[in-house]
Amino acid sequence: MTGFADRIAALQAALPDVPGVAALRADGLADLRRHGIPGRKLEAWKFTSLQAAGERDWSLAANDAAPFAAALPQGVTLLPLAQALAERGAELAHALAPASRDAAASLSALNAALLRDGWLLDVAPGVHVPRPIHLDLRNQGRDGLANVTCLVRLGAGASASLLESHAGEGWSNSRIKIELAEGAELLHARLQQQAADSFHAGLTEVRLAARAAYRHVSLMLGGAVARHELAVTLAGEGASLDAQGLALAKGRAHLDHTLRLEHAAAGCSSKQLFKNVVDERGHAVFQGLIRVAPGAQKTDAQQLCRTLLLSDDAQVDTKPELEILADDVKCSHGATVGDLDANMLFYLRARGIDANTARRLLLEGFAAEILQAIPAQDMRLPFIAALETWFATGDAA
Repeated sequence: MTGFADRIAALQAALPDVPGVAALRADGLADLRRHGIPGRKLEAWKFTSLQAAGERDWSLAANDAAPFAAALPQGVTLLPLAQALAERGAELAHALAPASRDAAASLSALNAALLRDGWLLDVAPGVHVPRPIHLDLRNQGRDGLANVTCLVRLGAGASASLLESHAGEGWSNSRIKIELAEGAELLHARLQQQAADSFHAGLTEVRLAARAAYRHVSLMLGGAVARHELAVTLAGEGASLDAQGLALAKGRAHLDHTLRLEHAAAGCSSKQLFKNVVDERGHAVFQGLIRVAPGAQKTDAQQLCRTLLLSDDAQVDTKPELEILADDVKCSHGATVGDLDANMLFYLRARGIDANTARRLLLEGFAAEILQAIPAQDMRLPFIAALETWFATGDAA
């Protein structure tokens, strides 16, 4: 992958110099030269490969879509990352340094090597943001590489809702780092609906202090190859995670939800529910690792993945994992794979509903459970519209 790293070096050389950021970019490029694009030889990437993306020439696509938000209350700072880096380069470079520099994290190295675009969101302690903030991270142009980095920090007792959306063409390589202080609460809804020939790699890293609560909802239904990795550390006692996701794969789309969850403190809880609907030659992946650290007693961790395969050529790979190093815990995981319930289809057909409508009703019901995790109607509407478009094309028929 040396050729790819050389092309990234050329893109890096065109970036404006920012005090305090040069070392981070240099380290990212060095790691990219050493490891290249992650592929199936790595255990964490055994089901998904972005090697095809590394074989193409890319131009650096700027993301200039301003976040949409109603008037923000006092105590909320929302800045373009380029501006924030110019003002506080050394501080932010330290905060945004990749958590790992091994081969499995080489897309974080790519993100660091081209650090420029993105957003900084700071919410002061005790501040409640009443309306959702929308980060529109669309990519412009088939040959554009949208390398976007966002840092989201909520102070003690603060609360907010964040809508992150990805659309457009090309290759999106995004990294969102979220830090929740004691008692903070964040609802994070993520919608990925890029073009059918695009590439997508997203990393969301979350660290929760004591009694912080993080709710995550993900919908993926676009891209030739798309992977979202959610890495959460429950670092403070009494922290909680509720993560739900849905992947809709059709044609030859390959969609991957990968989770890494660390229960690092006592008395924390986590709930994960992820679903897949796979049709035609689509391929869905779910990997979910839950690690309970020594001393993380009274942990309550639940994980479930449910998949519907709608054609003989559809594929799914599921890999739930538990690593428990404490003895007073309640943990469970499971995975189910099947087709639509023939009895339920018969029930609807017997009441005069045609076959296509009956299938669609059952699929919409299967998906609705995930969308119900988004309580605010204005945040839920883009997800409903994306689902309706997917069903209307006949992909699920």
